[in-house]
Amino acid sequence: MDRIAVIRIRGTVNLEKKIKDTLKMLNLEKTHNCVVIDNRDSYKGMLQKVKDYVTFGEIDKETFKELLLKWARLPGNKKIDGLYIKEKTGKTVDEFVDEFFEFKTDLDSLGIKKFFRLHPPRKGYRGIRLGYTQGGSLGYRGKDIISLLERII
Repeated sequence: MDRIAVIRIRGTVNLEKKIKDTLKMLNLEKTHNCVVIDNRDSYKGMLQKVKDYVTFGEIDKETFKELLLKWARLPGNKKIDGLYIKEKTGKTVDEFVDEFFEFKTDLDSLGIKKFFRLHPPRKGYRGIRLGYTQGGSLGYRGKDIISLLERII
């Protein structure tokens, strides 16, 4: 099983209640929020429902590590660093990331927020009304999510 990064691209105007509720369950209440989830069937169904408002794909360990160290926040908008992770879990950042991808630990063990608030990507999106396969930015993009996250990080 892989970890999937999900980034909300579109806003909240004229959303159906079912889609709004699904986005809330995914902790994607605002644009440019990102969550990292696992590849369960229940999440796949939720992603299929909101594919016209988010983009998603498989994330690798290095990109997740950069995302964690740059964008993870404690309540009160305080940044975390490798020393905080070492104090909280007793592991280095690399060990924590490895265990996270092996599903032995979760972000809850760090006490951080469940989402990452990001900036818009450098050079923007390719279009927020078309799917990724049609030349836009929405929907499933596979490993190409890493290049989008690199433009954001």
